[in-house]
Amino acid sequence: MADFSTKMALKEMAEEDIYFAERDRELIEALHRQRLQDVVKCVKEKSAGRFETQFREVTDRHKKNPKRLAKAYRKLLSRIRKACSHKSDA
Repeated sequence: MADFSTKMALKEMAEEDIYFAERDRELIEALHRQRLQDVVKCVKEKSAGRFETQFREVTDRHKKNPKRLAKAYRKLLSRIRKACSHKSDA
């Protein structure tokens, strides 16, 4: 059986891993939010609000699964680019 000091060291390492994993997720979300804002500049303000709402919904729905979250972000960005291209064609 492991002694107390070893258990405490493992506990601290686990807490540190959890902290940095959460921090990484927050930073990735911030990067996605910035990218979304850059893309949305070409869309009217009314549409931008709609896309922001969709971004929040996607984030909340998939926050536990990073792979699905990234896929959902790519899909949303694709829809925004499509909306931008239609606007510029008009």
